[in-house]
Amino acid sequence: MMNNMKYYLGGISASLFLVFSIFTLFSITEVNAEEVISVNPIGFENTIIVEFENNGDSKIKTVRMWPGGEITFESFKSEPGWGGGKYSDGKLIIFTATNTLNPGESAKFGLVTSEKIDGINWKVLDQNGDDIDSNKAEILSISESTSDFIEDESEEVEQAKEEGGKLYGMKKFIPEKIRVGSDLRLVGNGFGSDESLKFYLDNTILGSIDTDEKGNFLTTISIPNDYSTGTSEFIIKDESGNIQSSNINIDEEKNRFLKSSKFNVNEIPAEIRYEETLTISGYAYPKSAIILSFEDVNRVLEKTRVVIADSNGDWVLEELIDRNENLGERYVIIDNNNDRTTKNIEIKSDYLVEISTSAIRYNTGETIEISGIGEPSKNTTILIKDETNKIIHYDVFTSVNNGEINYEFLIEDSTSAGTYTIIIKQDNGADATLIGIGKYPSEKIITLMEKTNFSLNSKAVLNIIGPASSKLGIKILDSNDSIKITDSITTSSSGKSKYSVDLNGLNSGIYRAVVGSSNIQDSVKFSVGLEAGSGDISLLSLEENYTLGQSILVIGTTGTDARITITLYDPNGEVSSKTETFSDSVGTFSTEEIGIPIDAELGVWKLTANSRLDTKSINIKVSLPTEKAVVLQLDKLEVDHSDVLMIKGVAQSDYPRLTIEIFDENDVLIVELETPITGGGMFSVPWSIPDTLDTGKYTIIASDAENSDSVEIFIQ
Repeated sequence: MMNNMKYYLGGISASLFLVFSIFTLFSITEVNAEEVISVNPIGFENTIIVEFENNGDSKIKTVRMWPGGEITFESFKSEPGWGGGKYSDGKLIIFTATNTLNPGESAKFGLVTSEKIDGINWKVLDQNGDDIDSNKAEILSISESTSDFIEDESEEVEQAKEEGGKLYGMKKFIPEKIRVGSDLRLVGNGFGSDESLKFYLDNTILGSIDTDEKGNFLTTISIPNDYSTGTSEFIIKDESGNIQSSNINIDEEKNRFLKSSKFNVNEIPAEIRYEETLTISGYAYPKSAIILSFEDVNRVLEKTRVVIADSNGDWVLEELIDRNENLGERYVIIDNNNDRTTKNIEIKSDYLVEISTSAIRYNTGETIEISGIGEPSKNTTILIKDETNKIIHYDVFTSVNNGEINYEFLIEDSTSAGTYTIIIKQDNGADATLIGIGKYPSEKIITLMEKTNFSLNSKAVLNIIGPASSKLGIKILDSNDSIKITDSITTSSSGKSKYSVDLNGLNSGIYRAVVGSSNIQDSVKFSVGLEAGSGDISLLSLEENYTLGQSILVIGTTGTDARITITLYDPNGEVSSKTETFSDSVGTFSTEEIGIPIDAELGVWKLTANSRLDTKSINIKVSLPTEKAVVLQLDKLEVDHSDVLMIKGVAQSDYPRLTIEIFDENDVLIVELETPITGGGMFSVPWSIPDTLDTGKYTIIASDAENSDSVEIFIQ
């Protein structure tokens, strides 16, 4: 048995990085007569990099490799998504894919053998364990000296430190304590997509990795055995010469002769979101196996993972949480020899705002029930658009203190049949859903962004809602409609997806993101690198009088290419809503993502456009609708026993009085009140909440003989 087998090797050795670095300069292919699998092995001394490319129609689940004779494997490394290890006496290695290697995809494996070899035997199998292809591949041997290479790399990083820009992204070392002669995992998030990164410790190169399409990576790096302790500079450099530099502290090597049977889990998150890397780590007896079993809330086993503690006893599991995982709580049972512990973890959506409706088809006269989750106690904007993208309903409300979103909208009899879009927005997120009125909704794409203006060299995230499990094309175009970025994504089974746009390299200006398939598309405009300070501003709204729940189309002119903040103030001078927009190359700007809440106070409101020191304000009037209506306007929706709740609102009615009814969750009438309507269309009546009422939800209905409105409150 081999005692130095490693399950994670980042840069198996310095020579392994050399092989990775010059891999693209050489290519050799061994295929069978049908050219099903392309195999490219490259070796330096006894270190080998083998790339498998699936050129056939089958999906590869398992890869087997063996050197032949008495030669054995000493260590290995695989890309994320491949598990496995040595078999028998180290003469056979079996890698099994978490999913499959599909046609057109490739995977690389790093191997270290006990002796230098000239060829490697291989076999690949499908999901059913049936053979797909097998052969022996000749290894292209590289006898390049590394001295010149390392010297060139040192000069390159010094030049990047002098001339390079700032490289954005976040990194994390696992474990956090870094020692001489140790291997540690490096997790990165938010870097450029499909970008090649190199890692340096001072001027010593440690390794390289390619980020995925979302700008994330997961790799292992090795601290040299002879490296000095103390503070060192850790540098990440991209292909454009941009760098990220930070200081890290390197401690002395752990005494490897001191082994303990102590088992613990020192890191596990309470919650994890889609597209994040789950990291669980701890300590166990060196070289022992740790088994992690994941069960749902019904204690049904979903998956099992096995990791091996290193020679220091440190162990770590890292796994990307993809959108195929079910949301909700999980039990993680962690076993090591006779030790067992159970931890809880919750898988959450990566959407800060997420909504759904009680149905996807409604008829006139019915009530749309919108529910979801968002950030707690935040101003929340709702927009409902018809088939022509005209806003038919606008409102601003506050999410409750646990983040729940609940909203109801009555479909009037005059509403036309068609597909309607419901959009919910908060400061840091947005979501949308489609409904049909009078028919089922048609397929449609909705593209949202968390904001309008972005700084240079930052990232913009597209929230995309479209047909389920569909491939959609993405194009980023400048103001001249020149294509700057082209890519594609596949929506999840729920029809949602996120796409991160790397703005690095884009000049200041206005851009448009277009998302679509062959027959449907949507687009959204945004700005990059624009500054406030526009010059004189002219401002205008298309109407002077607005009613409750109506959006405001704001248009104006100012200097070119400038950021503009639009703010709406109520009659008391309080900010009702705020949004950002930008002026184009001729100085015009517009937005309709601002409006009058459904419970707004009647009177004179103020609309302001501001760009640093430049400001323009106009007044608008908010009045009762000309059509008959009753609207409840409560100051708060959560009340205590013994509180006095003022039930108030506005009404346009032919009747002088309104009836107020309050029902419990079982639709039992608790109390009935009456209140007059003033000449200005206002009404109000106090209700003293009895101590005898149960805690829970209650519904208040205000009505005349023809119209009504309702609101739900919670008595705590």
